[in-house]
Amino acid sequence: MTILEEITAYAHDCIDGDLRDKSGKKHRWACMRLLRDIGRVGSDGFPYVWDEERAQSIVDWFTYLRHSKGVLAGTPIYLTTWQKFRICQIYGWVHKDTGRRRFRKSYTQVGRKNAKSQEEAGIALFEMSVTATRNGEVAEIYTAGTKKEQSKVVFTEADLMLRGSPLRVKFKIKTDSIKHIKSASTMKPLSKEDRKTGDGSNPALLVIDEYHQHPTTEFYDLGLGSQTKEPLLMIITTAGVDLNCPCNVQEYQYCSRILDPDVDIEDDTYMVDICELDPEDYASVDNLVNEDLWWKANPIRMSYPEGRQKIREEWQIAVDVPEKMTIFLTKIMNIWVQAVKNGYMNMAKWKACEVKELPIDVKGQPVYVGLDLSAKLDMTSVAFIIPFTKENDAQGNPILQYIVYCHSFIPNRDRLREHVRTDKAAYDAWERQGFLTVTDTPIVDQSKMLEYIFETCKENEWKIQCFCFDPANAAKVMMELSAAGYDVEEVFQSYKHLNEATNGFR
Repeated sequence: MTILEEITAYAHDCIDGDLRDKSGKKHRWACMRLLRDIGRVGSDGFPYVWDEERAQSIVDWFTYLRHSKGVLAGTPIYLTTWQKFRICQIYGWVHKDTGRRRFRKSYTQVGRKNAKSQEEAGIALFEMSVTATRNGEVAEIYTAGTKKEQSKVVFTEADLMLRGSPLRVKFKIKTDSIKHIKSASTMKPLSKEDRKTGDGSNPALLVIDEYHQHPTTEFYDLGLGSQTKEPLLMIITTAGVDLNCPCNVQEYQYCSRILDPDVDIEDDTYMVDICELDPEDYASVDNLVNEDLWWKANPIRMSYPEGRQKIREEWQIAVDVPEKMTIFLTKIMNIWVQAVKNGYMNMAKWKACEVKELPIDVKGQPVYVGLDLSAKLDMTSVAFIIPFTKENDAQGNPILQYIVYCHSFIPNRDRLREHVRTDKAAYDAWERQGFLTVTDTPIVDQSKMLEYIFETCKENEWKIQCFCFDPANAAKVMMELSAAGYDVEEVFQSYKHLNEATNGFR
């Protein structure tokens, strides 16, 4: 059986065969994507073909490496079919004209202890030797964690996998580098400082380990600047407990849309697989006594007795010590769970409030305008609040709801860049999306803010009911609007004035 035949049969098995109940929805989507791609070969707009020899070469490569831990320590590494499903697609799909690799990025999200580091290390060694030699390049391979110790996890695993391997003589191993002797390619772990200085700016392969722990996209951005012939940015992670991290907000959400057959997003250069439980599986924690569900996030650990037993032990601990359940859900079941100490908003509940379209036509509606003015250099923000009632509660009383539009102003690009750096937030992206205006003035130009307010209200035919201000820094504007005949209300930013409102909002 060829590699393509094996992973095709596997995909069918996951979609509607024996493995369906052990496969999460997004993994089934990944299987459907493979089958669609096979059907697209030769069609316009899909310039890729399957190279069986390239796919087989990465499988053969791993057999020359050695397991470093557990019951298989010291024995050759034979990839499971799930591993072949992902890794062989990275190497098997090539451009029909250039023969170059199709996928330039790879994202895999799976429960821990499912051979993530082993995969990353094996691919890193392959890239710095086989791929670099074939392309006649000196490849720079980098591994990136949030700390140097984490960056060295994959690096150390590569060293261990070469022990007892016939390939070891082809590499020169030092404390902080591995060098492939023939191609002169190197593999190095990056430090926290490297993400700021730009070291590793031309990686043939950049491995980002446990991306859910990364507070910024700085390492990710390093991988986007590669000028090698077949660059690869490789992310393997578990879910996490910070729903605001770049991994969840950007990559996980985008990759989920790539897989979703009902979403019109095509990214033919991004290999994606997400192995997680489905929401209905953990709607009640009691459901998790069903061990078949564990397979969805643990395709390797559940495949051998010792792995299954270890998950059982961790499950029992989580049942006996409820505080441990969050870690079990995120690290073992690969479920994103909000667990920020003293966090104001539960982001999972916030996300659940999302609607796809507005429930009413906002044209011509009454609007309340709230303003928070900066002293000089900070952001100035305005909110348009449209209250409405459309539904009744169980007693027949109307339910008051709100539609809110927000926009902010910042004086200049120096301040914008400073906020990006200090707040670790995408202010530059918000400007491009139209949520933020740079006034290009030494301090925020309040006249531009007022101009924006009146133009927006005129465009939407909104009827201004009241302006609501924090009076700090707003005396002049408040007097002008009051003199123009508008109702103006002071809203002090204090516990006395905002406690009830903010608690109600939450």
